Amino acid sequence: MAGTTLIAVAHKPGILDPVGHGLKKDIDELGLASVKAVRSAQLYRLEGEVSNGDRERIEKDLLCDPIIQQCEAHSVGKSMVVDIWYKPGVTDVVGDSVRKGIHDLGIETVQEVRTGMRYHFDGVTKRDVAEKIALTLLVNPLVHESSISPDTAPGDQAARSARHDH
Repeated sequence: MAGTTLIAVAHKPGILDPVGHGLKKDIDELGLASVKAVRSAQLYRLEGEVSNGDRERIEKDLLCDPIIQQCEAHSVGKSMVVDIWYKPGVTDVVGDSVRKGIHDLGIETVQEVRTGMRYHFDGVTKRDVAEKIALTLLVNPLVHESSISPDTAPGDQAARSARHDH
């Protein structure tokens, strides 16, 4: 039976997140919402059995630049979180490259890797505001699916389990 492992790679605190910084600027310029900050993270969904040791090795040796990035240390706050993934059937070339890299590490148990992005909108507490930002600036409904949820504790993925197509 195959499992699913989710890895989120984000910039360390104090390191400029250029994607989040640029998105906040776009939100401000378009007057979409009052956002204190935007934090982004690259998401990797690995399908297959992955031990804790293999997960740590994949994070350290393949996905994360230890100078500026970390596997997301989660800080719960007053924010909405938007996760965006390619829809099934849409080619994910980065995911295919990561899967090959994992196999090059000698880890053969991962059958598929899908990539996505996570955005934390600090200061946004209403779902409809986060949805407006996502639909205006982030989601192409032809190729993406997204989920929007309040920021939750690291082990509490229940709020993010339901996906919404936009």
